[in-house]
Amino acid sequence: MKAMFSHLRRHQRRISGRKSTAELRDFGQYQVLFLAESEQQLLAQIQQVPITEYKTQRRRLALAQAPRQQKRRLHRHPVSTIQALVNQHTELLTLLEFQALKY
Repeated sequence: MKAMFSHLRRHQRRISGRKSTAELRDFGQYQVLFLAESEQQLLAQIQQVPITEYKTQRRRLALAQAPRQQKRRLHRHPVSTIQALVNQHTELLTLLEFQALKY
């Protein structure tokens, strides 16, 4: 697995001419290349993507990025992030208790 990512990073460096391969990490699952000579052609190509497929892929990307975003929030804003996690935990406990009482 590590060799595969090294191979991808090496090709990304070769293609982009940059030392950094952060784009591979930041863009997530895949990138799309549109070949268009004008903004109108680009817009037409983007509009050909079905909205359901776009939303499905967007959800997958958001799920893949969630752990990295959580680590960043924890690093940048530790107090508010921990408080949000505590609040989320409390809400889940309340919901579970309510469901237990219901049965």
